[in-house]
Order: sequence, then C-alpha cells, then structure tokens
Amino acid sequence: MRNLFEKVIALGKFARSRTFAVGLLSAVLAFTVYTVSMKTHAVYIRDGEQVLLKFTMQQDPQEILEENGIATIAADVVDFSGFDSRRMGEIEIKRAFPVTVTADGETKTVMLPEGTVADAIAEAQVHLDEDDEVNLDKAKELRAGDDIRVSRVEYVTSVEEEAISYDVAQEKTDSLIAGSTKVLQKGQDGVRQLTWRTKVVDGVAQAPELVSEEVASEPVEERVLVGTKNTVSKLDFGYTIENNVPVGYTRVISGAKATGYSAKAGAGTASGRRAMVGHVAVNPNVIPYGTKLYITSADGRFVYGYAIAADTGTALMDGRVDVDLFYDSYAASCRNGVKTVNIYILN
Repeated sequence: MRNLFEKVIALGKFARSRTFAVGLLSAVLAFTVYTVSMKTHAVYIRDGEQVLLKFTMQQDPQEILEENGIATIAADVVDFSGFDSRRMGEIEIKRAFPVTVTADGETKTVMLPEGTVADAIAEAQVHLDEDDEVNLDKAKELRAGDDIRVSRVEYVTSVEEEAISYDVAQEKTDSLIAGSTKVLQKGQDGVRQLTWRTKVVDGVAQAPELVSEEVASEPVEERVLVGTKNTVSKLDFGYTIENNVPVGYTRVISGAKATGYSAKAGAGTASGRRAMVGHVAVNPNVIPYGTKLYITSADGRFVYGYAIAADTGTALMDGRVDVDLFYDSYAASCRNGVKTVNIYILN
C-alpha cells in the first residue's frame, strides 16, 4: 500500500514537470495538424486567363470564391468539379459579357457568358416569326459587343390581270367590194394573271417581285374578210357575194340594158336624193324609189355594185333602158357606154 501511494505521488510530480507539458503539447499539435490536413483541399480557380491555386476547408464553390475575395455576378457561370480522392478540385468561372439586341424599335442589353445569337435573342425575350431576319447568323457563337438587329419581315401577295391582245387574221375575197371588210369571227382579248409578292421590312415596302404568271383565258383570233372586188359604187349593204351573186336577194332582172349618165355637183334626183355614184335611175313603176340593188354583168367583168333606186328619165319610163347608172364624170359615163347587166333586188 505504501508502495502504491509513493508511485501516485511520483506520477503527480511527473505530470507537473516540464517534460510532460512538452510531450502533451506535441501530441495536441500533432492531432490538430492531422485533423486540419484531413479537412484541407487544394483547388484550382480558373478565371478567364488567370489560374490560381488555393487551399480551403470549404466545400461550397461560392464560399471558396468569397473566401478568396473573388466576386461574381448572377449571369456568370461557375463550374465546380468537386474534390477527388486526392482532395483536389477545380473551379472555372465563365464571365458574362454584354450583347445588344434591337427589335421593334427597342434596344436591350443582355449579359451572357456563352451561347449563340439565338440564345441572346431568347434572353432578350424577342420572339421571331418565320420570315423575320437577323443581321447575324443565329448559330454564330457570341462575342462581347455583338450588336444583334432583328428586322420584322412580312410578305404581301397581290394578283392583277392584264389583257393578252388578240391577233387579226385577214382573208382576201372578191365576194366583197374593195375597201370593205366583213368580220367572220370577232376577236377577244385573253387574260393573264400576274402574282406579285411585296417584301415589307419594318413597315417599309420594297419593290414588288413577280413570282408567277398564268394564262386564265386564251385570246380569240379575229377573222376578217377583206374585199378585193373593184366596183364603181362604193356603197356597201353587207351582203355576201358568192359567184358574183348576192346571197339573199329578193328577185333579179336578168339581161337588163344599162346606160350611163352624170350631172353637175350638187344636182338632185327625182326622188329628192342627191345625185351621186350609187344612186341610179329606174322606172319607179318597176323598181320603186329607195330600193336597194346590186348591179353586175353576168360574167362579173363589169360590176357597178350596190345601188339605190333614186332617179328616173324618159328612156326608163318608155322601157328603152332598164337602168341608168350614175358616174362621177361625163367621161366615165361615156367610157362605160351601154352594158347588159343583171339587176338584183335586195329589198
């Protein structure tokens, strides 16, 4: 018992000794160093072109940055790899930069750390319609200071019609008096539809562009008979002449005796009409005044042409002459002399 008591007293003296104090402190320090070293991590911080190596006991990347006095903004992107088995990690900071987006008369500045032109437009909350145009390729990678401009585009389509002129086909015929014509088929213009598209950029219309044309209806060719038959009279009652005979006449006086006469300018006739080529003298009891006639030789070598019964005379009333043809000069009446003709009554 006395021996145990002596050992306790000796141990107490040792605990109060300098040797014990140094040993205990060393042990505490060793434990502290071990604990700190187990909780300390190495981290590389990449900020643009700057790379920093830092040691930290923090686990949150934002706390690590704040611990080292590195500030970020909300638009910056902080990528943290986490710590590996060697207690090493990496933080990469992607700094946001300004980009301007102009649309609808308003310019917005957006901050982005990366992305494309399309991303910047979306960040500015600008909606693009199908035909809208952007001054930069929407797939282009963004760079600081990019100025993106959106043009609002719409297309306006209009249709107009224009006439397609018809052609005129002429056919010469001796069934008509020279200088006269007869329309066999009336011409009609065709219609062409033109479709135009106008590009309107930010409310300003550009020059229209023709995008298509289509023939809605073809033109109808006009067919015209052109008379070539030389006649004395230039009157024209519009009858069709076939084989030197007017189609649709009422009756004919065949083998009639025809003479010629003339008168001074302004002279009148028995019916009150003015004396002129085409106004002929008849026996009004046989051919009433005002009757329309067509006078020609049977062989067609002589054609007086269309005429109107307008005058009379002694030789006509006593039957020596059937018709006296008016000419524009005395010489012309003498040249034609006496002829045998057919007188076609037209009405």
